[in-house]
Amino acid sequence: MTSSGRRDGAIVGTIDCTFAGTAGRPGRVVGLLLALVVLCGHVTVHSAAAKPPVSTPTSTLVVLGDSLTWGANYFAKTQSQLVASGTFESVVVDGWWSRRIGGIISTTYSGANTYKKLVKDGVRPTAVIVALGSNDVYFLKRRREYALVIRELMDAIGNIPVVWLNVHRVESTVTIARSALFNDTLVKVLAEYPAASVHDWVEVVRTTPGVMAYDKIHLSPFGYKVRSNTYVALAGTLAQRASDATSTTSTSTTTTSTTTTVAPTTTGP
Repeated sequence: MTSSGRRDGAIVGTIDCTFAGTAGRPGRVVGLLLALVVLCGHVTVHSAAAKPPVSTPTSTLVVLGDSLTWGANYFAKTQSQLVASGTFESVVVDGWWSRRIGGIISTTYSGANTYKKLVKDGVRPTAVIVALGSNDVYFLKRRREYALVIRELMDAIGNIPVVWLNVHRVESTVTIARSALFNDTLVKVLAEYPAASVHDWVEVVRTTPGVMAYDKIHLSPFGYKVRSNTYVALAGTLAQRASDATSTTSTSTTTTSTTTTVAPTTTGP
């Protein structure tokens, strides 16, 4: 048998099928050939190194938005800023043009469906920043329509900390009125979700000159930096909220365990 070698990451051994001293004994040669037919050739032993277990991040932030979020990530590197802040172990920034909150079949253009796909693909959010609604006030105009899509996304997210930025569209009297109605509805609906709150982006724009672009819908490069910085600040708030929620749950579990402990049985005199 020859010495073993390696090929394609596997350990390879070669058996020498040359026989000596078999002249004049064809029967023996045939017998040996039959006995060794399965041995001649290459014997391959795969060296399967154990793969390290894939760990799930203990904290994951999802920023779900439209073109304003896309712009913030492009101009101000929101993803990098959030990762550098260290408030969450994992960060997903998902912004897309013309994305709405929900109420449509599309995955890319529906915030609710995008969120469901992220979860299906293995993302396990522990907190969410929602930056949607600007496109909804263009297509929708009734309070009940706004409430329906807001609840659709909030129900998909579930009971984890959420901050939702309200909407600032001022390019026409129509969108000004619809934005105000949407924002009022947002406050009322999120009151139904104890872990959720509204961030007043309208006030940020009002008190920070130069944020809006010429179309009064999108942001200036400076405005996108302000938006990105807002996300970073909100991430810190959400991280604390998520930590508090975990501590509360742990305390509640301990208390329940203590309360339900059965006292030892005592014997009579």
